[in-house]
Parts: sequence; C-alpha cells; structure tokens
Amino acid sequence: MNRTIRRALYGALAGALVLTAQLPAGALERPRPSGGDVTINAVYDPAAPYTANWTRAQALKIASDPSNTTPRIPQEFPIMTDEVWIWDTWPLSDLDMNPVSYGGWNIIFSLVAPRDIFFGDRHWQAKIGYFYSDDAQTWTYGGELFPAGSSFGSREWAGSTVVSDDGTVDAFYTASGRDNPTEIDPTDALQRLAHAQGRIHADDEGVWFTGFEDHTIIAEADGYLYQTMEQSQAVPDAIIYAFRDPFVFRDPTDHNVYILFEGNNPGPAGSHTCDRKEIGRVPAGHVVPPRSNLYTGNIGLMRLTGDEEDMNSWELLPPLLSAECTNQQTERPHLVVDDGDYYLWTISHQFTFAPGLSGPDGLYGFVGPGLRSNYRPLNESGLVLGNPADAPLQNYSHFVMPNFLVESFIDTIPRDGGGPDIYGGTLAPTLQLEVEGTHTELTGVLPYGYIPALREAGEIW
Repeated sequence: MNRTIRRALYGALAGALVLTAQLPAGALERPRPSGGDVTINAVYDPAAPYTANWTRAQALKIASDPSNTTPRIPQEFPIMTDEVWIWDTWPLSDLDMNPVSYGGWNIIFSLVAPRDIFFGDRHWQAKIGYFYSDDAQTWTYGGELFPAGSSFGSREWAGSTVVSDDGTVDAFYTASGRDNPTEIDPTDALQRLAHAQGRIHADDEGVWFTGFEDHTIIAEADGYLYQTMEQSQAVPDAIIYAFRDPFVFRDPTDHNVYILFEGNNPGPAGSHTCDRKEIGRVPAGHVVPPRSNLYTGNIGLMRLTGDEEDMNSWELLPPLLSAECTNQQTERPHLVVDDGDYYLWTISHQFTFAPGLSGPDGLYGFVGPGLRSNYRPLNESGLVLGNPADAPLQNYSHFVMPNFLVESFIDTIPRDGGGPDIYGGTLAPTLQLEVEGTHTELTGVLPYGYIPALREAGEIW
C-alpha cells in the first residue's frame, strides 16, 4: 500500500490519535485493527511509560533474500588510511539529523585505533577520530577529536556529533571503562554517556577542531529504567551489557532535543520473564528455550532539560523499544523522520539473538507515527540489510542517512580458498535503500565510503 493511500486511510482516525499523544500512560497498549492490513497508529507523549516490543514472533520471520542481503565485497578493497583501523562511523550533522558540510568539506567521525595492533583488540584502545573530504568519498584523516587525556573512561566508543551555524560542535560519546586505568582491561564493562563542546575550523587545506577540554558525564544507568552493570552481572555468564551509543537529535514534532541510546531492561539478569508481549503470536508449537529471559536489549531515550548552549542536563525516559527475550543488543540506534514516519534503526549480531532465534549481522529497523509510538518491524521481521551467508562478518555498524543511503565498515572477509581471514577496518561501499511504509529494498551500490552532506552548515542547499 503506497504512502498516499495509507495517509488517507489513517486520516479518519487522526482526531482520536491526537488525544492519545497527550496521555501520560499507555491508553492504546494494544492497538486495534481497523480492517484489512491497516492498524491504528498509536502515538504517546515521549515521557509516557509505553514501550514497543520487538517480539520473538516477529524475529521468527527473519529471512534473507536479494532485497535485504549486502553484496559480497571483493578481497581487494581500498583502505582509507594505513594509520588507523576504522569502524563505527557517523557524519557531522545538525540537530535536525541532516549530514552537513563545513567550509566546503564533508566531515565524518569514526572509532579508530592504531593499525599496527591486532584487529580484534581495537575496541580496548578506541578513540574518536575525524576525516574530511571535498568529494564525500576520498577521505583525509585529521587525527583524534579530543585532546589527549581529556575524555572520560578508558576508551571512547560511538556517539554522535552536531554542529551549530556558529561553528560550535557538541560531541556525544560513550565513556567505556573506568576512568584513569592503569592497564587495558577488556573485562571492564562500565559504560556512561558523555559530552564535550568545541569548535570547528576550516580553510582551503582542511579541517581542524579546538576545545573539547571539559567533559561531562550526562547519563548513567539507574537500575530503574535501565539495567546497571552490577545488575547485568547477577548471572555470571550473561552476555554483553550495554549503556552506550548516544544519538542526539531534535524531534520535528515537539522540537525538544533528545538522545537515543542502547540499553538493557532494568533488574538483575535472570529476573525477567518472557511474557505474551515479548513472545507475540508465535506459530503453534514454538517453545521459548531456557535463558531467553537473559536477553534484554532496548533502545533508550533521554531528553534535554537544560540549556541548549551547554547540552549537559538530561533526564532518562522509558525505552522506546524493547527486545526482551528476542535480542540482547540494539546497537547504535538512530532515527530518520520521513514524511511523518519515524524510522528507528539499530544494528545487531547473529550471536546476540535469544535462544531459538537467528538473524544475520546487520541493520534492523522499525517504523512508527511518532517518537514514542507502536513501532512495527520493517519487512515484518525487522531485518533490513544482512550479511551474505558465505561472509557472515563482512559488514557492520550501518548508519542510515535521511536520503536512505547506508554507510558501514568492512569487518572481516573470508579468504577465497581458505587461509586467514582478511580484516577490513575501513569503510564499505555505501548502499541505497528504497523505503516505502513498512517495506525496504536494497536498490543500489555506491562508492566505498560515500557519505555526502545534505546541507552546508548555516545554509540550506
């Protein structure tokens, strides 16, 4: 059903739903069918205690096909720089989620680590680096964003970076690990959300940054809305914990500033139950295996309560989406708002699906009519782009831009004829999605690392 027809069908219901958006609690926790394949769209106040669910029933529908499978990357691929490994990447943006250029330069940020260390060890030495390009695909490495020793944690993990028209840059990141460690400790799972402010500068030769000396922890897991590290360790062999990956934006509906992030549902690991809302309408005979209740991933939300000039005061709100009993990881959540539809994106691994479920490493997505709403999985299952079966670790950390271009990095490619795997640590070919309502389709492959700005900072193109 195309978007125009769908809008018309929903139009008759709009009055009732406007009232729903003002309610403090979930008045439409079970949206009623209105006939055929049309469902009433429920929208809630962003602070309301309503959380949509990615259910086991939906995840059971995951199936790879040409419309959602990333093409194989050849063994010979270009390397952006021989100085650092590159993985999670995001563009310089404005608060309206548009990638922007500055001084004629496209600018991106990536997690980086020295390329002379083992690829698998990069996470424990991660810093945020930046690159600039005049053609949005040939990138020059500019170095690390923050002054040495200024950031919190023992390593810097992914986040988002926004620029104001006056050149002020607000950088949000994950302070991973405890502060001031004496040695690298991969078992240190502490994660907090942090912020620092600086300025961007550019001339004909390139881009550089100043400031970022003063950093602030803006959020920590509270144990009430989001699981703490200590709660996650109630079961010794529970899998990966998360309170990370801040994505900042202004909601075009209420014009407040929010941050999405990856979290886990609160409470000690093992205390959760797999109820009807987590299981969904599964096929007859489906049994939820033991330990599925240890998988508690969610997409969290927080709202700016202080001044936009300093961006340091925030309040935690209930999660937008829960994957409890379905998946442990909803990494790098981000948003595209298109013609009134809110597209909520996340990435996940095959090994983080709960027992009895399976899905490829890749991009997953959901759509709803508002920031807090009854999100529906794209393509019925949530799968948007998955790795090919013969290269299951090929791509990861997908990021969807407002024009539905998708960038990611090359992770690990199997070598033809066997032998040691080939590590990427550089950006993959950008992919083009066609998105219509709840359906997506891969429609194009663009150059490696093609991440074009959509406007110049201070100007609308």
